[in-house]
Amino acid sequence: MIGKKFGQTFHSLPRSSSPRRVLRSATRDEGGKRGSSSAMKRTCREGEAPAEVNKIYLLSFPRYTWERTCDQSGALKSDILSSPNCHYGKLMMERICLLLFVGAVLFVAGAFSQPSEDKSLPVARLQDDFESGLAAWQTMGDAQFSVDTANPHAGLQSAHIVVGPETALAYQQIYRSFKPVNAGDEFSARAWVKKGALSGGSGAYLALEFVDQAGQRIGIAHSSAAPVPGSGGWEMISVDGRTPQGTDAVTLHLVLHAHGSAWFDDVEVVQTARQEPFPDLGAVERVVTLHPESIVQPHFGGVGFHMFYHIFPTPQDSMDTVIAKRWRELNPSFARLNHQVNWDRAMLDQIAGHLQRLRDDTRTEVYMTTWNPKDTQPGEERLAYARETTNDLEYWIKEKGATNIKTYCMTNELSLGEWGSLAKDLPKFKSYHEAFRQVFKERGLDIKLLATDASPFSFWSSIEWAAQNMDEITDIYGGHHYISEFKPDDPHFYRWFLTKLHWGAGMARSKGKEFILGEFGSQQDGRTVDGIKRDVCIYWDTPLESMVGIQLAECVIAAMNAGIYAMGYWTFIDLPDEYNPHYINKWGLSKRSGNDSSTRAHYYAYGLLTKFFRGPSSVMAVETNDPRVRAAAVRHQEGTMSIALVNRYPEEIPVRIALNSPGATRAFRIYTYDPAHVPFHPFGDLQGPSEITEVKEGALAGHLGPNTLTVYTTAYDDTPPNAIQGLTITKTENGANLAWQPNTEPDFCYCRVYRTPNEQTPPGPAHQIASTIATHYLDTTPPGNPCHYWVIAVDRSGNASTPAGAE
Repeated sequence: MIGKKFGQTFHSLPRSSSPRRVLRSATRDEGGKRGSSSAMKRTCREGEAPAEVNKIYLLSFPRYTWERTCDQSGALKSDILSSPNCHYGKLMMERICLLLFVGAVLFVAGAFSQPSEDKSLPVARLQDDFESGLAAWQTMGDAQFSVDTANPHAGLQSAHIVVGPETALAYQQIYRSFKPVNAGDEFSARAWVKKGALSGGSGAYLALEFVDQAGQRIGIAHSSAAPVPGSGGWEMISVDGRTPQGTDAVTLHLVLHAHGSAWFDDVEVVQTARQEPFPDLGAVERVVTLHPESIVQPHFGGVGFHMFYHIFPTPQDSMDTVIAKRWRELNPSFARLNHQVNWDRAMLDQIAGHLQRLRDDTRTEVYMTTWNPKDTQPGEERLAYARETTNDLEYWIKEKGATNIKTYCMTNELSLGEWGSLAKDLPKFKSYHEAFRQVFKERGLDIKLLATDASPFSFWSSIEWAAQNMDEITDIYGGHHYISEFKPDDPHFYRWFLTKLHWGAGMARSKGKEFILGEFGSQQDGRTVDGIKRDVCIYWDTPLESMVGIQLAECVIAAMNAGIYAMGYWTFIDLPDEYNPHYINKWGLSKRSGNDSSTRAHYYAYGLLTKFFRGPSSVMAVETNDPRVRAAAVRHQEGTMSIALVNRYPEEIPVRIALNSPGATRAFRIYTYDPAHVPFHPFGDLQGPSEITEVKEGALAGHLGPNTLTVYTTAYDDTPPNAIQGLTITKTENGANLAWQPNTEPDFCYCRVYRTPNEQTPPGPAHQIASTIATHYLDTTPPGNPCHYWVIAVDRSGNASTPAGAE
């Protein structure tokens, strides 16, 4: 994601204050003749591709697939609607087909100005093949807008946009709108695009914009730009979008943001879902049922982070008291790291030290991806680049023992020169990975190659392309997403996110592979203010900041229930302020600004998940009797168990957790994140358990607080660590220098340092002055009066030793 933010050229569309129109459209038959009511032929069964089919395009929705086949000229051969997993059966599919047929007739008559009251979905909300010209469309920007009879996709004409070579790029486009819509409605749009010679800008793409009653944008979703032209020069692009709260109308934009020309044809927008109301069970006990016999993911790699701190020089005291200390306590088993191909040996050794720490301290698996890869020519030049890059990987693994590097992708988010540029040239992405596959084989490196690292969801079509075209050189699949579709307090987010991840994990599993959610987070600001690019979460310093922790918890629960292998939140800690005077990156659980290393609220939610949902473990199937209670559970290798629950009610509710595990008799510790009462700690110490509960009759009973994350776990021990030995205090002109002997217990985590007025005053939270993984600490601000120092050891389970004191 950082590559995107370090110079992104694919921007949101400008806000439009133009009046909105209701859509009308015409249809055509397979020969391109306008007006036939059976023009867009669809069947509710599996279909055979007609003769001379050259390409098959799939547009997948939660409950069905729309499959279009075309011949070598790009002409339509068939349009098939299928639903192999349809929950409604054949009768419902026939109703859907009938609805689409009737909708097409109404479009021809020009009377389909309101959405159907029939609750059957999907339903077409817009269809246009430009056989009636551009009269129904509005234009924006300095460009030539016309219909072209010489370059239709399958009918008689297409829409044509030309941006001159000297014209300023300003997201030149045609657009049109439809309404009414409701919050939570989901749409999928697609169009066929043919490009002329383009230069500069982001290319040709489409977008769904959501506007309020004043015509102001409140949300937008972009497709990827049109890829390299295929047979006939036409390619299909698509985008999914969901209406935010307050949406009055949806606008479809067909955009050319480049010098040159592009043709658009066969535009369709389909409504795929409506937001269903939640049942309110009131005071009824919620039941969460674990199914240990049904394993969703047998090889779960864990909850983790993308991390940057490895590339920046860090003072040792900051490493000991902030970065390494917090990493060790949060104990993530998965991390995604960025690599730069031109690092010198000193930098490589610095990175090696961090990799070794991840290997030894937290047993963290590493997924490595290269930032700013070289643009090379195919053949020997590309192989030489792959060897140059592999030199670094081989040095870390073979010479420095960083065997925890398991996965590699040659670039972040399909970026090469510009963010996401390889989405337009996926064969080139494949070519790079073919070179890396060859070099890895030459060097004997057992590293999994990942495709495609794409972001956001609208770019995940590239992952499906990789599965179809480069599976033989791909070991694992993955993608990213940042949540602009839902606010953190929106309880409808979970189902939507789960559906998306089910698709990714299912696609990978169909190839016998795993899927990694390499980056995710809440909504990005992305504005440039006073010349500074703001790569920050929009909810920081707002009333919704603490709810980000709940939204991230739902991301994790959805990922586990979808069968995702591992996931990395963006990011563990902020980039330092001095990185770039024109760019700030502030996503971390911890801040990194001057002397401010304080934690953000979501540290105390996501930190519980990295700590207790580690890999390797297995994810068990879980069901709840209330859709507003989200749950996931893992069984750790040592036989312990952790369960995460999110309550999306604004009030406390009773809950019963049926374990269905005869051997589950040990008491569970309960940890809680309450966004209304965030347990901030000045040194980033995680909150301890709020209570311990016993298993009774094979179940746990209790209550879930309003809008809270609750973690139940048996992954702990009760034995506190040994007391610190050999504590000495040396007074110097710089302050009081504390030193003690190292704790060598395997589960030792860190030490807390306290200063009290005297030996008779026991150390308490108000007296703590530091947390550190080191065996020394310099107190630079001792009081003028005599004082007493204490050091307490803390283990991985959060147990504290008896205090060791000295003056």
